[in-house]
Amino acid sequence: MVRVPLFPHRLLAGLALASLFATAHATEPLLLVTEPAVLQAAEKSGAGFAHWLAETPATDGIASNQALMRSNAWRSIAAPIDTSLAAIQRRDRQAGVGIAKYPHRLFDARWLASPDAFFELVGVANRMDRRPFQDGACGETRLVYRLAYRTSAMQSRLPMTVNVELRGDAPDADGGCASAAKRWQPPQAAMADEALGRWLVSADGPLAPQRLAPARISQLTVNLQSVRWPSAVRPDLGGHAEYMLRAFRWNAAAKRYDVGPLENTPDVAKLKASAPLRQELQQWLRQPGNLRALDEATLRIPERFLATEAISVAPRGLERLANRPFEQLFPESEWQAVPGSRTLQSPRALLRRLDDLSCMGCHQSRAVAGFHLLGVDRRGASRSFTPGNALAVPHSPHLQDELARRARYLQAALTTPKPDPFRPLAEPLDANTRPEPAIVGARCEPTRITASANPWLDRAEKLPRTACDGAASVCEKTSVGFPGGMCSGPCDPKDPNGTCGGIAILSDFNQCLAAKRPFGECLAKHTRPGNLRSCSATAPCRDDYICAQAEGQPEGRGACIPPYFLFQMRVDGHS
Repeated sequence: MVRVPLFPHRLLAGLALASLFATAHATEPLLLVTEPAVLQAAEKSGAGFAHWLAETPATDGIASNQALMRSNAWRSIAAPIDTSLAAIQRRDRQAGVGIAKYPHRLFDARWLASPDAFFELVGVANRMDRRPFQDGACGETRLVYRLAYRTSAMQSRLPMTVNVELRGDAPDADGGCASAAKRWQPPQAAMADEALGRWLVSADGPLAPQRLAPARISQLTVNLQSVRWPSAVRPDLGGHAEYMLRAFRWNAAAKRYDVGPLENTPDVAKLKASAPLRQELQQWLRQPGNLRALDEATLRIPERFLATEAISVAPRGLERLANRPFEQLFPESEWQAVPGSRTLQSPRALLRRLDDLSCMGCHQSRAVAGFHLLGVDRRGASRSFTPGNALAVPHSPHLQDELARRARYLQAALTTPKPDPFRPLAEPLDANTRPEPAIVGARCEPTRITASANPWLDRAEKLPRTACDGAASVCEKTSVGFPGGMCSGPCDPKDPNGTCGGIAILSDFNQCLAAKRPFGECLAKHTRPGNLRSCSATAPCRDDYICAQAEGQPEGRGACIPPYFLFQMRVDGHS
């Protein structure tokens, strides 16, 4: 699962695996559920994606995207996405669907109406800690769905998630949320997966029918990889990918979704074009109450300043100026440190906190290629599982740490009307700059990013290379898809830090996919063995790498590889 129990020591132990089985005491509310069998049972009982689109799913709770297109609600989401993808292609003549013809590989909008594609529930999150963002409610419940497909030739997930954000129950008479917290505790300490799934959507569960009513919808957010440039096109960065971020609000009268603003994400172009509007935002941010909210990460910027669409970019996270919208708007010289604050100790820190609250800043802070939750991959349980195309850890390093904070908040909510909502920065302002040992998986081609507001113009300046430890070690190059370079070498079963895994022979592998050969065939014919960094939830990969399943490793442990070496993390090669 990750059925995360309440107490921090149990939380940390449970998240060391992809699954924590039903050992939690009955008084411990759930924080996050990712176990496929539990989620599939919940889908069958009413929590499938079709529920939010007023469509009737099949008996397994799944509706194809072709079926969803009968719904005005789904068309009202798909149409703006399609329009944005078309705009990318108009701006960039090298962008298009497919590997053979286009160097910039575009998301194929046909998946949104395909009879072979569907959205499956990959996570249910207890977000009571979001109470400051929901007036009159005990935070939020979030249901995360991921796009996947199954055809006669292949099956896979795709890099797109839809997050349904629901308002929680009203507070208790004393203003606290103890009752809401207790509602997340299962009735028994040990429940079978299907029983737990049914309980979630039962009258007594946190996903009871009245709690899944359309009136509870706060917003629906979309994150998808809109375009990917391979490393052959951007050899200095090891590739380039862009992620489209959108938000939608439920329009009950029209039974459709309307485009909505992105939380705390400024419309940079509009604000740059209007000096008075930019000044108004700055004056609003400087108000003492708003600075306090900024410090604790509960700021709610008014909608008139916000964007309705944003793009985050990878790799290199917050080194890319495109992922720092407030730094594009305001120079440090216009700000001052806030005495007594926890995160605003300098003008630079203040701008970092603002960017940390934006959509692109969040999605590119210690993330998994632009995402924080992607779903468990398990043979015999996940609908689209394919060997060689599976994550060992379904969530990001940031989410791993964040769950411990949420657990503390939830524990406090049981006894305190208003717990401290403070959230630290997702990514420290000054990362540890001490040299890392040049062991397997370490960076060996360091670079300095020269960043631009236009990410297409970003450049990586080469710095002196780092020699990898070991006589047989090699530096896998950035130019063939390893951002920052990666120390590797022959498989070594005696290496305590290494795991033997497959490394794609990139040009041959991509040519195989371009020829529309099955993914498994391309994987078998065009990879070579190599020593890769071992990883788990508590021993995460470094930035711009993901923890993928590796042969011979137990569940929850894997090997670090670049994200786009995993088929499900790239838009291209599927169509």
